[in-house]
Amino acid sequence: MARRIEHRSTSEWPASQVHAALIDIDYLRERLDQLEGGRNELVQHTADADAVRFQVRQGVPTESLPPIARTVAGAGDLVIDRSESWRREQDGHYAGEIAAEVAGVPCTITGSMWLRDLTGRTGASELVVEGEVRVSVPFLGGKLEDLVAEQVQKLLAAEERFTTEWLARPRS
Repeated sequence: MARRIEHRSTSEWPASQVHAALIDIDYLRERLDQLEGGRNELVQHTADADAVRFQVRQGVPTESLPPIARTVAGAGDLVIDRSESWRREQDGHYAGEIAAEVAGVPCTITGSMWLRDLTGRTGASELVVEGEVRVSVPFLGGKLEDLVAEQVQKLLAAEERFTTEWLARPRS
């Protein structure tokens, strides 16, 4: 059975500014540089008139994993491939899809994202991420899904803090 993920955050910036940051190549590279792991990279970034798509690769040091996760992960660092796509909707908000896989581990993460201006709060916006974690390992799958879902929540919170700091910096 899959574990549900929901992350909701608000920002003091309008959705258009938050979206511009979330898809910016420099932002993505800098965000990856802030994460643990030695194999973090922006693998692909494409944009057209309708949508932006990108893929990032993140390394997670095995020694930072709980013992139960190490039994499934095996030797070497975990490598997570994550892809996101964003599009602007007709009503002015942004919608996206996210998918992630862990190399060599039967684990998938899928979800949807919405970014919209908040009504009643000029200049503020809200980001919502909803998804699920599925780990196909007999007997341990549920425990591993809980663990992965918890780590995804921590990652989303860290990315939220990074985005807030990045948007607050003066731009030339």
